[in-house]
Amino acid sequence: MKKFAWVACPLATVWLGSACSSGPACPAGVAADECVSISAGTSSTDIEAKLTTLTGGETVVFDKGTFMMTDTITIAADNVTVIGAGIDQTIFDFSGAVGGDGEGFFAQSIQNIALEGFTVRDTLGDAVKVLGGTGVVLKNIKTLWTADDPSTHGGYGLYPVQSKDIVVEGCEATGGSDSGIYLGQSDHAVIHDNLVHDNVAGIEVENTYYAEVFSNDVHDNTAGILVFDLPGLQQLGGHDVLVHDNNVHDNNTPSFAASGDTVSLVPRGTGILVMANSNVEFKNNTVTGNLTGNSAVLSYYVTQLQIQDPNYYPFPKNVWIHDNTFSGGGTTPDLTKAIGLLLSTAQSDFPNDAVPDLLWDGMVDPTIAQQDPNNANPMNLCYSNNGSSTFVDLHIDQLNSTNSNLAQIMTQDMTAVSCTGNAVPPITFTGSDQ
Repeated sequence: MKKFAWVACPLATVWLGSACSSGPACPAGVAADECVSISAGTSSTDIEAKLTTLTGGETVVFDKGTFMMTDTITIAADNVTVIGAGIDQTIFDFSGAVGGDGEGFFAQSIQNIALEGFTVRDTLGDAVKVLGGTGVVLKNIKTLWTADDPSTHGGYGLYPVQSKDIVVEGCEATGGSDSGIYLGQSDHAVIHDNLVHDNVAGIEVENTYYAEVFSNDVHDNTAGILVFDLPGLQQLGGHDVLVHDNNVHDNNTPSFAASGDTVSLVPRGTGILVMANSNVEFKNNTVTGNLTGNSAVLSYYVTQLQIQDPNYYPFPKNVWIHDNTFSGGGTTPDLTKAIGLLLSTAQSDFPNDAVPDLLWDGMVDPTIAQQDPNNANPMNLCYSNNGSSTFVDLHIDQLNSTNSNLAQIMTQDMTAVSCTGNAVPPITFTGSDQ
């Protein structure tokens, strides 16, 4: 690693390669020649110039204040830590940015990156994106958009994708036109103690292996927590996702997703949703006031989109939803989305005229069903200890596409799915320092 020369500078001052520069003090334990201190008022151009000199192992410390950025902040070296003075203390404002792909912070194919203690606002694209990283920590970061028209907001707030060994902790994500926190095509991740609100999707775990989502407050999004597997992506077959001890409430914001995005199909008022994923456990969550429905387990066929990926598996299996508290949901399905409109056709046949808390589309893999015709629960979908919550199997495979016969084909007897499923263990990491 390149070493920066050191001279006797005043307190809270570091040597940046050519001269002493006042700025915030380096954290205790960080050697002076491994610290880059950036003072309030530093221009976007100068920040970019300083960060391009990173060779690995440095800690970059930003002062309090608002930094007006004209381009993406790119981290291209391994073992780099970026620290601000705290949420809403150090602010990176991208409202005037004109360069790059519209991201705020971006890192690709690096190891051990930690970003902590700042706010990113008004990016044209994603606020914080890490692509192909190993050892990713996003901690105490706020992402937001302030424009009155939410359709102009960037897609993702915190966006680790195709990455491994990830922690997203203590963050606030709001205003994303796709997802506040999106974990995509990744491997081993923990998302905990975050505040996620006023996005289209709150937290989305997509095509990911081994993820744990817990102790998050997820509210006033279009949908709360989504666990998806989608076709046509680099990594298929999402599995082993544990979602527990979250508060998922009042996710009733009208969707402002871009037309054509998969998340644009999700109805306003969705609490938790599993689609085409396997080995998923939801437990000890409080899920309330989501007006289309508090929870759903669906196959990809519900999207009515063609599947052109021969390696894609469209059914959910081995899903266990237990020991949750459900209340106050399903009273007003979203009539602007196909599934919401369908549910409304049978609303008067549901208990208390509300879509049941536990909804399954009833789609079964015919190959598995044929292997054991006597198995009443071939997809191993299990519900247990969810209080007084109600259940519905929609039997969508029997649906009349011309005139809805949902009220005639659906069943609310959950005997076959009242069972104990397979527990998903808490996530442990695979060798990084997380």
